[in-house]
Amino acid sequence: MQSKKIFLSLIAALTFTASSATASDVYSVDTFAIGTLINGQFKVPNKEKAEACYKILNDETRRLEYILSAYDPDSDVTRLNEHPGEWIQIEPETFEILNGSKTIAALTHGTFDPTVGALVKLWSVDQPEHRVPSEAEIKKALINVDYNLIDAKKEYGKYFGKIGKKQAVAFGAIGKGYIADKVINKLKQGGCGDSLISLGGNVIGSGTNGSDKPWSIGLQRPDKERGEYFAVVPLKDTSVVTSGDYEKFFIKDGVKYHHILNPKTGKPVPATLSSVTIIDDNSAKADALCTALFVMGWSGAIEYLQKHPDLKAVLLSEDLKHVAMTNSASKIVNIIDKDMTVDIIPPKGKIAFTEPNQN
Repeated sequence: MQSKKIFLSLIAALTFTASSATASDVYSVDTFAIGTLINGQFKVPNKEKAEACYKILNDETRRLEYILSAYDPDSDVTRLNEHPGEWIQIEPETFEILNGSKTIAALTHGTFDPTVGALVKLWSVDQPEHRVPSEAEIKKALINVDYNLIDAKKEYGKYFGKIGKKQAVAFGAIGKGYIADKVINKLKQGGCGDSLISLGGNVIGSGTNGSDKPWSIGLQRPDKERGEYFAVVPLKDTSVVTSGDYEKFFIKDGVKYHHILNPKTGKPVPATLSSVTIIDDNSAKADALCTALFVMGWSGAIEYLQKHPDLKAVLLSEDLKHVAMTNSASKIVNIIDKDMTVDIIPPKGKIAFTEPNQN
């Protein structure tokens, strides 16, 4: 039976554009939270179950947003940033993301570092008012970037977190992935085992689509309209996360400034990559690794992936002509743009690729 996709409207109450449903229908809903458009697709037998799945998605996303948002005055993140150097009682989820962030920061040698909060605020790429901070401002903020100063503990059933004096944390480079993991687990527990959730560049899925096959995910070509892809990935019980310089940026005096900051320099990363995609069962891990690899640049990312060939990673060069991916990724990723050259990243000890000519 051919699958149908039925869209829900969120304007007043949940309604359907189609009046009937079959066992293989996929219901789709859009909403906005955590600073991005969120889409949920649910393969369920009827409208009532779709509404229940949507409620799980919405409730869990907003619950976690309240805890982890740097812009909510009562969130754990805000309280940590307002009391640097002090132990603050936090939720279990904040405890998890603090520890997870510190672990991945160490694994990536600080190319991912959640203590860039002051730098994120300086650049304000994701805010309506943009500015380019001075060298003195950047230097001052950089002094306090050090993931080693993050600490978290559990005592007598309660959770506590602490960051270094004068530090500020921001979880924009791992938060959406973490929330995606939590949401998909809640959906499974709620009987919504065939679901696909998209939170901006973070996509996570479980079960199968309306045709009882793995969900199919496209990797966006940055220079084309949304929905035009250079690659396709089947997705079942895993996540696909992409970071790029084409979603959040501003242009000042003819110079493009994007949202991915290098924790070592305090500035947006020079353009050698257009996007990085990681396919992993853990969406939080994939989210943070995408950022870290983007910061490393084309050559640095390839060198890192030579040492970690188990990672399913796809790199797209800034000139949009070259794709490099690990052998593990090549087994599931289908490059459909025939104008791009595709190379498999060689194992450690072999000659790595040179950086593509950006001219």
